[in-house]
Amino acid sequence: MKTVIISILFSFGLMMAFADGVAAQTSVAGEWDASFNTPGGPRSFKLILSVDGEKLTGTAKRSAGDVPVTGTIKGDDIAFSYTIAYNGNSVTLSYVGKVSGDSMGGTVSFNENASDEWSAKRVPKPKSE
Repeated sequence: MKTVIISILFSFGLMMAFADGVAAQTSVAGEWDASFNTPGGPRSFKLILSVDGEKLTGTAKRSAGDVPVTGTIKGDDIAFSYTIAYNGNSVTLSYVGKVSGDSMGGTVSFNENASDEWSAKRVPKPKSE
């Protein structure tokens, strides 16, 4: 009887550990509605992200045109950047933050000179009919 109870508890413990590991590894791959604050007001854009291990790639879809995104994802820490042309100058936007389920956010820096807040929400996948 003791052996059966110990086996059941051990199996339950393994299932819980596996479930926690799966939850901690939630992928950021997919489409996100994002925005960052500027002195002129919030700027919205879409992120289309792909993940390969800790490597993050994708596209920032902006009203002024799409740009490639590169970065990393380690646990719930995310960092990515892209470069845009602004008033004839190259500006690199570097994002760092945390992922929590279908939300993420943190700080964005502009050429490492100024910074503000950013956030994103996952775009729900369309339901199958």
